[in-house]
Parts: sequence; C-alpha cells; structure tokens
Amino acid sequence: MKFRQKLIILGTVISATSFAGSIDYLSQQDAEYLAHPAMVGKIGVSGAYYNPAGLVWLEDGTYIQVNNQTHLKDYSMEYNGEKFKSDKPSAVVPSLQIVKKAGDTAYFFHAGAIAGGGSVAYGGGIATFPEIADSGFSALGGEFTHGSTIHGQSYYVAFQGGIARKFNDSWSGAVGLRLVDAERKFKGEGNFEILGGVIKPKFDIDSERTAFGASGIFGLNYHPNDRFNLAMRYETETKLDFDNKESKLRKGFKDSVGVLGDKFYDIIGKDPAIKQWMSEGSGRRNLPAVAALGVSYKVAEKTTLLASGNYYFIKEAGDDLGNFDNYDNGYEVAVGLDYELNEKWTLMTGYQYTNTGANEKTYTDTDYVLDADMYSMGAKYKYNAQLDLMATYSLVKYKTDTNLKDIKYKKHVDAFGLGAIYKF
Repeated sequence: MKFRQKLIILGTVISATSFAGSIDYLSQQDAEYLAHPAMVGKIGVSGAYYNPAGLVWLEDGTYIQVNNQTHLKDYSMEYNGEKFKSDKPSAVVPSLQIVKKAGDTAYFFHAGAIAGGGSVAYGGGIATFPEIADSGFSALGGEFTHGSTIHGQSYYVAFQGGIARKFNDSWSGAVGLRLVDAERKFKGEGNFEILGGVIKPKFDIDSERTAFGASGIFGLNYHPNDRFNLAMRYETETKLDFDNKESKLRKGFKDSVGVLGDKFYDIIGKDPAIKQWMSEGSGRRNLPAVAALGVSYKVAEKTTLLASGNYYFIKEAGDDLGNFDNYDNGYEVAVGLDYELNEKWTLMTGYQYTNTGANEKTYTDTDYVLDADMYSMGAKYKYNAQLDLMATYSLVKYKTDTNLKDIKYKKHVDAFGLGAIYKF
C-alpha cells in the first residue's frame, strides 16, 4: 500500500476540531494536553510531539502512548437575525506516540491530526448565502430560499519522527521530520430567487483540495536537576501547495439560469468564503513556522508547576489565495499544575489563552478562527509499574466576533480525553 494511501486511511477516522492553535494548527495532540495545555516544558512520552529533546531524560525503555479525544462542538453563525448552526461531534480523534530510550539517545514517533478544522454540517446553508443575496443580487431583488445542508471537512494527517541526544549532564537536543497529508472539502447547495422567483439560480458545489508537505523539527532541553526543566522547540514552515478539484459550481448556475450562469458564477466568486473552493482555487496555503518555549518546576515533593507558550509566524507563511491577508502572528500562553495525591493518583489542571491573530477582516463562513480561553483538568492513575491510565477534560470558551459583513460567529467545545501509556 502506498504511503499516501496509508495517510488517507488514518485520516478517514480523524475529525479534529480546531479549538486550540492558530490558523489551521491543532495544539491538542494527545489526551494529557486536555488536562493541562502547558506541555512544552514537561518530560514525558508526550514529548514525542511537545518536547522531543526532553525524551533523553526518561528511564531507559520503550514506551507506547495511545490517545483518543472526543469533542462535543457547537458552532454557529448569524446574519440579520437568522442563525446557521452545526453541532456535529467528533467522537474519535486518535493519536499515537512511541519512544525508545537507551542511554544518552532516544528515538521518537508521533502520529495524529496536526491541523484542520474537522467536520461540520450546517443545516439550511451558511450565513454567506443570505448576505450574497442582499449584496450581489440585491439590484435584481435577490433572495436566498435555503437549501440542503452545507458539509465541510478539513484534516491534516501527520507522521513525524526523529532522534534526541544528550550533549552533557544538563543539555540535550533533537531533530526530526514531519510529513503532512492535507485534505479540505466543501460540499452543498443553496437556492436563490431573482425577480420574484422568475429566475432561480442554484449554488451547487463539491470541492476537494489536497496537498502534501514536509517540515523540520528542532528541539533543545535544559535539565540541570530533577526539579527544573526548560525546553524549546522550533518547527519550520510546511509548504502545502493545494490542488483544487471542483466542477459543479459553474455547471449548476448554467443549468439553472442558462446564459446568465457565468454572471452569477462571477458574483459568487468574489466572496472570500467561496473563492478558494472554486475551480480556480489551487495554490499555497502553508502551515506557518512555530516556536515553542516551556518550563516545569517541582516546587514541593508532590507539586509541579508548568508554563509554556507557542508563537505562530503567520504573516511570513506562504499563501497564494489571500487566506492569511490581514492576520497578525498568533500565540498561546498556558499554565498547569501536577499534584501527586499518592503513589497511584496524580491530579492535573491548567489554563490556556489563545490569540489566533485573526480579526474582523479575516473571518469567513468557511474559515474563522476565534480567540479562546481553555480550562482543563484530569487525572492519571498508575495501574502498575508498566501501565499509566488517564482521563481528561477541557472546556473551551471562544470570543464571539463579527466580520465586516455583519456575520456573527460563535463556538463552544467540550473535549474529553482518554489515554494509556505502556512501558516495555
């Protein structure tokens, strides 16, 4: 089986929700993140993604961590008092980490959904449709008369791996490679009426955008003693040159309004929510470079404090279609706490603030990322010397915002995580 086909098979079971991160990135790469998102400075098997250079400070052995997240989502957009809503859950969001540590060297592997907005289904269409009727079709007395549900899907499946090595008794470093297979889909219908129903243009789209890219991963870790740890990670920009396949939109207008079909196609094509999904929509939408910094400090025998941050270089990212126009660089800051209740149980909690770099000039119905507060908690149970189990939860509260066309956007997510770590 070809490597790309393997990626697609994994992708079909991933419906990730972009509730943490910036632009397309997803920061929640395992179940433990949902307990305390300040993961960058922590030494653990999760370091296969968050802190690869810190893996050399684990005990010798082979570790496997399997995770699943379940996201209960409530997305909505509103225009002129009319609401369009998607509450489709993401029941299965898996990820996997494997680490082999021996002496001064550790090898690591991570697989999961590195980016994407997941699956959504908006009953009755999207808010862009009545807005287009009020603007592009207004001179002809245009009205949106609703239609079938709009479906959208966006996932970027990633495999990454590399090697970490101690430099001396305090410093270590890591290098790795990430491969990304990206797919974005937009499918659905919308019905319009012009001149009191004399003309009935039909919006009918089935668009699929795909790309494949690679990026480098570099890490440093400072571990002078068993109480303090400082970690840094840098990921290079991932070039993703999307190939767009869409053939129904122009034909749908021509079939419904004849010779005027091209005119309506041009009107629709001016809307930024639709433009990238049209047949002309091929081009780069790169994942930006990321810099991350984190620290952990054991302040007492049973208590460890955590803090970390991610910075997304959005303004420097390659973008042929204007997706990142008007964005600022995004960032996240997070804090967390581990408390060892006894030799079996560890309690975890944390908070994260996400500034996506987006603003009212960037929001569209098919591409809106909102700033958010994330409140997290969880517990880890040591079943025996080889097996740890964890259950986690995060509440993500987004900032409501409105774009320049007076479309209001809202999101709410409840995320549940389950994980298991086994040491051979």
